[in-house]
Amino acid sequence: MEEAFRINQRKSRKARNDVAVQGTNDSSILSKVSMVKLGYFNDLFLREFVDKDVRRSPSINRGYYIRMKALEYALNMFYTVYDQKEVQIVNLGAGFDATWFRLDDERKQRTHFIDIDFPEVMQRKLALIEVRSRLNEQFEPIHTYSSLENFAVTNEKYSLIGVDMRDPLTLNTLLQTVKVDETKPTLLISEVVLTYMGRSSCNRVIQWILDFFQECILCTYEQVLPDDGFGQVMVAHFAKLGSPLKCIHQYPTSESQVQRYTHLGFDVSLCVNMHNFYRNYLPIDEHNRIDTLEPFDEIEEWQSKCAHYILLFGLKTPSNISKQWFEQMNKDFITIIYVKKENLINNNNNNNLNDEQIKPNIQFESYPTTMTYAQRFGHQSILINEKYVWTIGGFGTVDGRHRRLKTIEVLNIDNGEIQRLDNHLLGEHVFHTCHQSDNLIFSFFGRKSPGTLNSYTSIDINTLQVTNFNEDEKILRRWRHCSCYIKETNTIIIFGGCINISKSTNDILCLQSNGQLIQSQFSQTKPTNRHSARLNAYKHLAVLSGGLLENDEPTNEIWLLDTSKDIMNWTLFQTNGIIIPRYSHSAEIIDDTLWLLGGMNANERRPPGLCKINLITGEAIEYIIPTMCNEQPIILYNHQTVLLNKTTFLILGGGGNCFSFGAHINQPMILKFDHLVN
Repeated sequence: MEEAFRINQRKSRKARNDVAVQGTNDSSILSKVSMVKLGYFNDLFLREFVDKDVRRSPSINRGYYIRMKALEYALNMFYTVYDQKEVQIVNLGAGFDATWFRLDDERKQRTHFIDIDFPEVMQRKLALIEVRSRLNEQFEPIHTYSSLENFAVTNEKYSLIGVDMRDPLTLNTLLQTVKVDETKPTLLISEVVLTYMGRSSCNRVIQWILDFFQECILCTYEQVLPDDGFGQVMVAHFAKLGSPLKCIHQYPTSESQVQRYTHLGFDVSLCVNMHNFYRNYLPIDEHNRIDTLEPFDEIEEWQSKCAHYILLFGLKTPSNISKQWFEQMNKDFITIIYVKKENLINNNNNNNLNDEQIKPNIQFESYPTTMTYAQRFGHQSILINEKYVWTIGGFGTVDGRHRRLKTIEVLNIDNGEIQRLDNHLLGEHVFHTCHQSDNLIFSFFGRKSPGTLNSYTSIDINTLQVTNFNEDEKILRRWRHCSCYIKETNTIIIFGGCINISKSTNDILCLQSNGQLIQSQFSQTKPTNRHSARLNAYKHLAVLSGGLLENDEPTNEIWLLDTSKDIMNWTLFQTNGIIIPRYSHSAEIIDDTLWLLGGMNANERRPPGLCKINLITGEAIEYIIPTMCNEQPIILYNHQTVLLNKTTFLILGGGGNCFSFGAHINQPMILKFDHLVN
């Protein structure tokens, strides 16, 4: 009886999981329709599969756009290498995908297209096709087959099969009834499908593909990198939905995925992540077009999302087809990850990094406060009178809604008490910078709304009186800029930033400590346009670190600006050692050492950690840092650091909206690094 009970429990869990996986189709199709309606991608047929429109956030729209472009790339490659030939496409876990309907006539004529999904999903899809004229005028079934709850319908060019893919015997029978030809070149598409299966079930499906089709290409679009902060939020999201990513920890990287596919029997396996795809395959005109569709400033979240999704191909094809496919991908992308059968290493654990970063014994610790503090990103936190941390502006949550914030939060670092200040007229600021001068805090620029930029403002610490500066002057307003106050020359330097959604600047402003503009001259040699860099004071120098360049690539450059001369001079600082390029990090100078913490770099397999740079010798060392604090993920970009002492950072806020997985903002933490100082 106990054994029977355990079997029933397993069956019940499996049924619940299957229902949850089917539910991802409903969410996915709404997101695709939202993206199509705004003009990201042209598909006239997707709307026929929904009864209502839902407008998703810009980051979700972009995420589904890149997903559609990736699968479009796979289709175009397949039709190119099999030009003029009769082919088949099998869409595994197809849901309400409308790919067959939007194929042009030439492709339709030489293709047998088969959609496969759970019987319940395919019944709903078939019912919608029957009642929507735009769909049924293209598909009128002439043959229907059924076996218990499983079924197949076809017109011999387009077939729908309702079956659990994990049942290969029934699947084979239904494929044969719709006259699938195992000898024809076949593209099989798995669009976030196989990852919902357990490792053994998933590998059995792949093995079935290799056994059934004599010449085939498996195209997989799914998630990787589950262990960094973004990845942990992603994995937790799907687990909460009841549709966990069951294979991602066994195959967490692009390298492990291509090893797996080749080990299972493909002749060659190739992979590219979506960051590489977007940056290097889609032309700049397409980037510019996407930028105009709706306001968007979630650059870190967009690049993180793209870095966590891959387009993976396993090829079982003649050598000339494999060669053509490989050469085309090698041309389209700067780097591809691939493994050929003849070069296969018999090692299933190809996940270790071979690099020069050091993993020290450091941990993040929660910082105790009397109430929640600094639950925001894109803010500024500054230490006042060595006792109070003022956190100003940023983006966070108010009454359950995400919005730009104007509440000032003041933390007493002696006792953890927090005061919230709302009785002021400072307004909303995101991606601004702040500095103290006597009893004033200056706030420079930043976004007030998607289309409105602030001037610069001061707020009196004692009275909360607000004063606006230079509103009528033609000063270049910006956001995601950087600035610092240099005590030796009593000047505030402001550098770079965004001036519109797709344009950054290398414009420099020099101000007195009272906020008055100084007409200054600068050397002709200077850093190129960038945003989300950091600027720190070092003696009479301003030290510029990192940033995102106009080609959307992060930099590891360190520049020094000498403010003691009549013509202020920029010099590129020469370093030796490892400095990971990054942007949206935090930076502090302690004695003669520049410390960089966190930041974003979608080209790396792990997020940037802690970098120590000697400003005298140029020696640089990169340290790996943990990705969790008290079992909570850490996403270290757009955060703030405050020096509690020479070997302790107080880290406040940071994080952001993680695609459709929800927002994650860090709790206050401290990082002690005394043993790394020497």
